[in-house]
Amino acid sequence: MTFSSRPLIMAGLGVIGATAALVTASPASAAAPACPYPYVCFYNVDDLNHPAAKMTGKYQVVTSGWQWFTGSSYGADLVVNTRNDDVAYVHMSNGTVICVENNSRHSFINDEPLRYADGVRISSAANC
Repeated sequence: MTFSSRPLIMAGLGVIGATAALVTASPASAAAPACPYPYVCFYNVDDLNHPAAKMTGKYQVVTSGWQWFTGSSYGADLVVNTRNDDVAYVHMSNGTVICVENNSRHSFINDEPLRYADGVRISSAANC
């Protein structure tokens, strides 16, 4: 090995190392970004890059009325409730209300009939 070929070999090893790091990444690292406590977060799944998901909104305030979605959370595919003592009610476009227990999640992807999440209300109730 000549002195001048050493940088090329080191660069090649760097590329191999970076590739190995990508291949061995855990599935969790490709999943939805974490929903911080104490929020209720909504996500849209990217069908082309499943299970990666994009957070579309996060809500924290306990309210007596609905917080209607006006942006990208409308039609969300997934809701995650990280609150310890509160439930989240998700209003659907057909009038159905889904209760999401504390520290749990609910996917709307396979829900039938077809409907869309269009609002949220966080309640201080401990259970649905």
